[in-house]
Parts: sequence; C-alpha cells; structure tokens
Amino acid sequence: MGAKQTGRTHGGRWTEAGLSLVELMLAMVAGLVVLGATLQALSYFQRQFMRQQHEVAQQQDLRIGLEVLEQELRLAASDSLTIVASDTVEFSVNLQGLATIVTTGTSIGQTALSVEDGRGWDDRKTIVVCWAERCETLTLARDGQRRLLTVTQPLTRAIPSGAFVSLLNRVRYYSRRDEQGILRLLRQVDGGASVLVRDIREARFSYWDENGQITTQPVLVRLVVVEVMLSDHGIRAVREISLRT
Repeated sequence: MGAKQTGRTHGGRWTEAGLSLVELMLAMVAGLVVLGATLQALSYFQRQFMRQQHEVAQQQDLRIGLEVLEQELRLAASDSLTIVASDTVEFSVNLQGLATIVTTGTSIGQTALSVEDGRGWDDRKTIVVCWAERCETLTLARDGQRRLLTVTQPLTRAIPSGAFVSLLNRVRYYSRRDEQGILRLLRQVDGGASVLVRDIREARFSYWDENGQITTQPVLVRLVVVEVMLSDHGIRAVREISLRT
C-alpha cells in the first residue's frame, strides 16, 4: 500500500506531501553510513595524534636523559669508573658538590668528625676524607649536623685538622627489560633507580683510551660513547663524553 496522500489543491490538482517508508529507510541508512565514516575518520585522526604525541614525548625523554648522563659523566674522573660494559657504565662522583673541612683532628676509634659544615649530608651516603695524599672512604651513620659528621665504623687511622671531606655518589646508567620485555634506559644513584627512556631498541656504551683505541680497562678510559636507538622510529642519538683526567 502506498503512502497516504495529503495536501491541498493548486489549480484542481493534489500536491503529495510526505515520504514513502522505503524512502525514509534509505535516508536513514545513508545517514548511518555518513555517521560511521565520520566516526572512523575521527578515530583514525585521534590515533595519529596520540602516536605523534608519544613520539614527541619519547624523543624529549631521550634528549633530556642523555643530557643528564653527559653532565654527570663529565664530572667523573678516569679512575672513578667501576663498571665498563656494553649495556652498563658505573662511576663514582660528587653529584651535589658537597664538601667541607675537618676542623679538629680525630683519633683512631672515633666515629665523629668535627667539620665546618655538615648540613645537607644524608645518612648512609659515602664520604671520602683526604689529606697528605691519603684518602679514607667512610659511610655516614646519620644525617650531617651543623658542625658534625658521624660515621658507621670507628676510624682505623687518625685524621688531621684541615683534611678535605667530600660526598661520593655511586651512579649507574644501564639498559634492562621490564616484565613485558620492553627495553629501557635507567639511571641509578646510590641504589635508587629511575627510568630515563622507555621502549628503546638498543643502548650501547663503548670505551676509548687516549690513543683512540677501544678498551675494557676502566683506568684507561678517556672517552665514553653512548648510543641509544628508539624502537619504533629508528631515531638514533649519540653522545661522546670525555672524562676528567
């Protein structure tokens, strides 16, 4: 049965007003097709935008991470390297630049050092006390005080007034996979680790002596080359870092 004829006469003729059921269904289908195409396009552009945002963030993390690594490694001396491996470099350095002077000589067996200023020195940190070409490595038993540093073990040798005291951080940069198998570049300071760059394809360290030859002996290293490649984009960053001698 056709659609109901409604309308009014114009010159004795009826004008049809309204649509047939078939026409209405076709219009609805066309509208759904257009809506589906629009939603699909929006979803595509959203994925593209999020992917680009991820790429930008990852490249930013890589740049900042390598800048931090370079700044800290440049503070290290050649004899401060403790691990030189293709996926790990570890060294000792005074990151905060904390230093002070012993003001009163100490005797063997004591655990307290009188100093000019011990504020800002955290407990369990390693310190180095040097005098007359000798150095003693000690561990703080508690946070430093205004005029005092307390160590965990009794002194095995007397320390004279005027000895130089500095903080010594153990810093490690290395690559490891997480539980999902994703490779990451990490930074560890005195045992506490944080992720610098996630989802990398490779992080490689190589070590060169003063003659420009590759070496595996920490004491001979004069230059550290760091190469990091991101997983998805083929982006490769390289840093050549000279050590203090």
